[in-house]
Amino acid sequence: MRDPIDTLRFDPSAGTVVRSPDGEGYGYWVGGHKVSYDAGSDTFALFYRRRSPLERGRGGACAVALSGDGVHFDDVWTATKDDLASTSIEVGHALKAGDRWRLYVSYEYAPTGEWRIDLLEADAPERFRAQDRRTVLHPRDFGIRWIKDPVVTVLEEGTTRILAEAPARTGPGIDGPVVSAAPQGATVLADSADGRYFPTIEYVFEAPGDETWHGRRARINSVFPWDGGVVATFDGGHTSYDDYEEWAGLAAGPDIRRLERLETGGPWVRSPHGCVRYVYALPVDDRMHLYYEYTRADRSHDLRVAVVDVG
Repeated sequence: MRDPIDTLRFDPSAGTVVRSPDGEGYGYWVGGHKVSYDAGSDTFALFYRRRSPLERGRGGACAVALSGDGVHFDDVWTATKDDLASTSIEVGHALKAGDRWRLYVSYEYAPTGEWRIDLLEADAPERFRAQDRRTVLHPRDFGIRWIKDPVVTVLEEGTTRILAEAPARTGPGIDGPVVSAAPQGATVLADSADGRYFPTIEYVFEAPGDETWHGRRARINSVFPWDGGVVATFDGGHTSYDDYEEWAGLAAGPDIRRLERLETGGPWVRSPHGCVRYVYALPVDDRMHLYYEYTRADRSHDLRVAVVDVG
C-alpha cells in the first residue's frame, strides 16, 4: 500500500481560503463542512456552517455552495438556526442521489437540546426548504444522548451509508479512589435502503481512552478508497477543550469496520496557531481535494482547500 501519510500530506498554511469567518478571535469559525462531486454535471457541492462565540449565538447559519473547480464556490442556498428551530447548526453533507439532491444536516434542536440529523430533499440544491426536513437519525431511537456530523456515501448497490459522531460507549476508568477521564466521542455507521430510514447504528471507530493526542476522541470526517482498502481522516483529542480545537489524524484498513490509526508522531497536519480539523478528503480523477478548518493567528477558523496530486 502507498503510504497515505506522506502521499497526502499538505501544507495547511498554504491552502486556498474558501470562506472567511464573520469575526476575529476564538469562537468565530467557518467550516463544519462536507463536499461532494457529481461527475454528470462536473459540479462540486459544499456544505458549511458559520459559527460565533458561545455567548454570541454559536452555529447561527449554514449554506450550500456550488463550484466547477472545487476551489471557488458560489452560495445557492442558506438557512439560519431559526429556520431549523435550532440553538446551533453543525456538520451537513449535500450530495446527488439519482435524480434528486439530498442534504443531511445535524443541529441541536432547541426544545430538547438534543443533537440530531435531518434530511432535506429537492431536485436542485437551491430548492432545499428547511420547513420540509425530516429527522432520519434521532438519538433517543438508539438510547444515546446525541448524534451528529454526518459523512454520507451512496454505495454502488444503492445503499445510503452515514457515518456520524455519537457518545462513546466507554465510561470513566475507576481504579480504587482514582477516576480517569472517559472517551468523549466515537463514530457509528448507519445504513439505509432508501436514504430515509436508518434502523440501526453500529460502532465502528472508537477512541483508545489513553493519554495520546487522540486518546479520547474518534470522529471520522471522510473515507476514501486506497490501494484495495480504505483510508479515513479523523479528529482526535484528549480534553474537553479539544471539542473546539481537535487534531487531524489518519486511519487505514481493509474496510470501514477494521480501521487502525496510523502513527504520525502527533497530529498529522496542524496550524502553527492551533488546529487543523474536519479534514474532508475528496478524490476526483488523479487529485485529492482536502477541505479543512484552519486556526488563524487571531484564533478564529477559516475554511480552506488544498489540492494534492495522487497519481
